[in-house]
Amino acid sequence: MLSETDVLQAVRQHIAERGEAPKMGQPTSGEITWHSLLEGTIVRCIETRTENKQLHRGRIDLSDRPRYDRLEQYPLAPPKNPAAALTLELVQRGSVNEDPCPCGNGKVACSRCQGRGDLSCASTTTCSDCRGIDACLRCDGTGHRTHKAPEEARQVAEERVTCKKCGAFEAACSTCRGRGHVTCSTCRGRGVRECPDCDGEGTEPHKRCGGTGLTVAWTEGIISRQPRTEEIKWPESGLPYVARQHARQDGDWRKTSLTHKDSVPDGLEAEFKALLKPRLKPRDGEIARKADLQYLPLARVVVPEHRHRVYYVYPGQSKLRVFILPSSQRTWQIAGAVLAVLAVLYLLSRLLS
Repeated sequence: MLSETDVLQAVRQHIAERGEAPKMGQPTSGEITWHSLLEGTIVRCIETRTENKQLHRGRIDLSDRPRYDRLEQYPLAPPKNPAAALTLELVQRGSVNEDPCPCGNGKVACSRCQGRGDLSCASTTTCSDCRGIDACLRCDGTGHRTHKAPEEARQVAEERVTCKKCGAFEAACSTCRGRGHVTCSTCRGRGVRECPDCDGEGTEPHKRCGGTGLTVAWTEGIISRQPRTEEIKWPESGLPYVARQHARQDGDWRKTSLTHKDSVPDGLEAEFKALLKPRLKPRDGEIARKADLQYLPLARVVVPEHRHRVYYVYPGQSKLRVFILPSSQRTWQIAGAVLAVLAVLYLLSRLLS
């Protein structure tokens, strides 16, 4: 167990190894703050059970699905791997009902054509070129010449043809030939067209049964198991990132792996156990758990003789490791000095420019 005496001795030895003892002196006491580092992951398997009414259009084979009486009582062993997801579909015993549809054969009269198979259609449509406005320059599509022959007719003779209504030469639209309308391309002038919804059959699939003529209804139970991973990093703040990284790389971490069946080992340090227990409490719906966690005690040390330094001490593989960071006061002093140098350089550059 790491003690304050061990921590101060490690700081003294570190100073001696750096050759700083003659110049800086060896500390006789120090202000020690303890940090307990806990890191790792906890994977929990969360189970939910739900029931739903299902309706299938047509026949369906449900023989391969497990049966149950009461979903909450259906036995299912906890997973060996909490990280594995599972969705199990079940059928309530006695709930399957195959019902012939009232439509008989899955067909009903088409709602658009009311079972006729065709729709009314205008036999002609307005000419797309003249839009029925200037179908003929002499009769306006009426067959009675009401206008004099236009002077510009000679200039546009290649665009105009003889009118079928009044016979005027080079006066009619070349597309409709003076009629103002053309035969409908859809019905080809018949006045009716095939219903596009039923392709002229007059019937369409019954929506309730999907055209199958029957439906199958049942009560479905679903058991869903989903993993939830919790990343553990304690403390979340209050410790410099660099110090934590050094401890992560060089520290002699105490590790443990626990499942939902395991209790916290008695051999763990008291602080390690205190950090573990609240994080291993079961969550709602939890049926399995696997925790891989590691623990490292770390001491923050400030000694009166070296106020500009902060020592971080933690167990290493063979001995206590010591890592040094400047104190917050020294950090501000360094930052101020850097800013002062930058200000001087800026003023010099302005004077020389």
